[in-house]
Amino acid sequence: MGKKKINLSILYTVPASLLLIMFLIIPLIFALYCSFYQYKYMMQGSFVGLANYIECFVTPRISQSFLITFIVTFASTAISIFLGLVLALWIDRRSGLFAYFIEMIGLIPWVISMVVAGLLWRWMFNAELGLFNVIIRAMGFAGVDVIQNKTAAQVALIFVLSWRTIGYAMVMILAGLKGIDDTLIEASHIDGANSLQTLFLIKLPMIKSSVLLSTIVLTVSNFTNNTVPKVLTGGGPVNATNVVTLEQYNLSFVYYEFGKSSALSVLIMICTVIIIACYIKVAKYKI
Repeated sequence: MGKKKINLSILYTVPASLLLIMFLIIPLIFALYCSFYQYKYMMQGSFVGLANYIECFVTPRISQSFLITFIVTFASTAISIFLGLVLALWIDRRSGLFAYFIEMIGLIPWVISMVVAGLLWRWMFNAELGLFNVIIRAMGFAGVDVIQNKTAAQVALIFVLSWRTIGYAMVMILAGLKGIDDTLIEASHIDGANSLQTLFLIKLPMIKSSVLLSTIVLTVSNFTNNTVPKVLTGGGPVNATNVVTLEQYNLSFVYYEFGKSSALSVLIMICTVIIIACYIKVAKYKI
């Protein structure tokens, strides 16, 4: 009977395993294979070994795109986690319809289409008719062409990515806070702990898993996000917001250099794995 149950359990996992192999494992292996060949216009050329990887490292535009990606990713993730934590702690002290309403409002940016979000903010940052410049001019200041200013465009990209992910961080951290046993909080108050001591000695250590998971998810999401940068700024001005996924997109569908694009995709994957490993190491989290 036990053996039949085990076999039946394995059978249930077959459909999901086939989808995983078809849409993840096979494309990954094929991308790794293409990265070692000269692959242009979907035509396989000669074997080039690590030449595509070396070219990715020595090309200034690609190196710059990695730097921009790291800056945008870590800045937006840090803002999202911090504000998500603050909102989660605030909502945790409230109950009823108001708390549910705030959670729903916070999740809207995360669930709506990234294309819609990017277009929305692009229109709002419009130099002539955008709401941002209308408010700036009403306050007596000169308007700013956000999309055409290098520094302003980078700040705008960080802002939009943060705006999109704060709600996710808030809900994940709030779930961790709701899982804390109330008796621990009551015991800390009985022992004379104030609100700050309760926060740093009980609440934050207890929600470490939720914070770590949110940080990993948002880092990977922001690091590999090419939709928002593509729609919001298009990588401009002067490649100021040309993140590495945009560079990969251009290599594939603008220049049709699929060999180099595959090598860059492998490098992106390696970077995300290293970042996740560093997070787990720093947080001293045991899997």
